[in-house]
Amino acid sequence: MNQTWFKILAVMIAGSMFKYVVFSTLAWVVIDLAVLGVSYLFLRRDPFTDMKPSMLFLGGLTVVNVLVDLGIIGGMIGNLVLLALLAYMMFGRGYNHRRRR
Repeated sequence: MNQTWFKILAVMIAGSMFKYVVFSTLAWVVIDLAVLGVSYLFLRRDPFTDMKPSMLFLGGLTVVNVLVDLGIIGGMIGNLVLLALLAYMMFGRGYNHRRRR
């Protein structure tokens, strides 16, 4: 794991901690979108990161977080969807779609 992903993880943790301070669901959605924006800026600065699968994963993560924050889906279903997204990115056509032959 390189330095960029540690920065993204730190931004995600800080956003989650800030969501505990704010009690508005609209503010939670704005915080999730701000975390996605900052993550995009970090990824854009890194020349060695593949942007498409990285943003696909982070975008999916943000969509699930927004749906859970708005109460459209439950927390347990949100966790299962995130695990499915992670499994797809690891074993499906996510990060491993450019294998050498």
